[in-house]
Amino acid sequence: MLVIERIAKHPLRAWAVVTLLAMAAASLAGSRYRDNLERGRLELLNIDVQRDAISAMSLTLDSNLMGAISLLGLIEPDIKKESTEPIPPNQPNILALLENVARSQKIQGLFVVGRDGFVKSSWDESGRPSTGIDVRFRPYYKESMAGRNNIYAAVSLARGDHALYFAAPVYAGMARSGDPVGVVVARTDMEKLERLLARSGQAAILLSPQGVVFASSRREWRGMLAGEVTLARVAQIRAVRQFGKLFEEREPRRLPLDIAPGMVTAEGRHYAVASATVDWHDPSGSWQLVVLEDLGQSVPAGSGVPAAAMAAAVVVLLGAAGLRAVRSQAAQQRAHVELERVAQEQELRAERKMQLAQVALQMQQAEDRQARLAAFLDQCHRLFGAMQGAIYGADANGLALAASYASTAPPQHLALGEGLLGQCALERQARIVGAGAAGAAWSIRSGLGGANPGALLLAPVQLRGRLLGAVELALLQAPDAAAYEQFLSALDLLAINMTE
Repeated sequence: MLVIERIAKHPLRAWAVVTLLAMAAASLAGSRYRDNLERGRLELLNIDVQRDAISAMSLTLDSNLMGAISLLGLIEPDIKKESTEPIPPNQPNILALLENVARSQKIQGLFVVGRDGFVKSSWDESGRPSTGIDVRFRPYYKESMAGRNNIYAAVSLARGDHALYFAAPVYAGMARSGDPVGVVVARTDMEKLERLLARSGQAAILLSPQGVVFASSRREWRGMLAGEVTLARVAQIRAVRQFGKLFEEREPRRLPLDIAPGMVTAEGRHYAVASATVDWHDPSGSWQLVVLEDLGQSVPAGSGVPAAAMAAAVVVLLGAAGLRAVRSQAAQQRAHVELERVAQEQELRAERKMQLAQVALQMQQAEDRQARLAAFLDQCHRLFGAMQGAIYGADANGLALAASYASTAPPQHLALGEGLLGQCALERQARIVGAGAAGAAWSIRSGLGGANPGALLLAPVQLRGRLLGAVELALLQAPDAAAYEQFLSALDLLAINMTE
């Protein structure tokens, strides 16, 4: 009830609270709405990156080119012979075959590796064949000799360009059974994969198993290293000789953002990050296709404004309704309290009337005037807590003691204006005297001890403007307004009984 009353009394403060709540709700709703939009964009991005990973596989391990070189190693007798027999390299018929396949598949180079790991015959569009090169250390040779088609992405030591090596095993028979006897290898540039990375319009990365950015739609990221750059990690990357001279003369730079799937903030932008595996049968592990969407573009800063405005409007409407309900409740409570107060006042007035009636009855039943005055003082003790009291009657000489209550030796006569009571009779004005002034003239005593009164009640007794006397009561504590009012009403009964 107290809270409701305070709200009703201070509507501006209540509206300030409602405004703050509306602002908080707007901020929360706008933030939640943006979060939902961003999570939705992340889910779509995950779908897109999985689709792009499938596309990357269709351009590489599952491509027509891989099928063509696999077929060469399976059905071409000259390729099988080149791989197993010590014949001179670059036979015209083999070179013609390699050139025809290379030109039909639009590849840069095509060569045959023998069982011993050396390039036997090779065709290269640059006119610089690879014949005689030892490729036994290359992972694509090892994987193919284990019977697996594979893709090997590397940086050329001689040219420094980024290339893809498609490798397929050569079998002695017409079926893929038994141990391979050689390898057919095709080299292509990164054009198709780079177009794939750029087609979404988002920042895309082709990440090696070692964490090297091998290709990216952001060219400045190429050659950077994802994650922490340590000496041990750099030494391990250099040892595989997969990235040519890229890290021979300088330390790799760290990629300026975290590419773990989810949300990341870097370079002053907020990105959604999604990744998918590209399994090229690389013995170092799987490659990763990572796509980053700039959420500042797809989910602008103002995206949450409608939700924020709606939330604020709802809070304001609820606040207005709540304040109306509070004001209504407060009004009902005030009306209820007022009814209770009126009822209590009526009950108190009725009780006072009964008490005054009891005083009148006691005085009427008294035998004589002296007994009536004594009955009045007795009722003052019961009603007002008077511990001592005295009634003086007016005569020609001033005031004469007419009755007393629990008083040891009150003065028998007082002149008008003498002492506090004489002054009260002279001025014909009732008063309450506090403890300091009261203590100087009165001392409440009993058989067990004594104490100064807390207050004195002093009042003239009058009837139709004629002074009949005066009353003095000593109380342990000052009376409240209701008791004082009842005391003044009792004086009218005393005045009537003093005239009889």
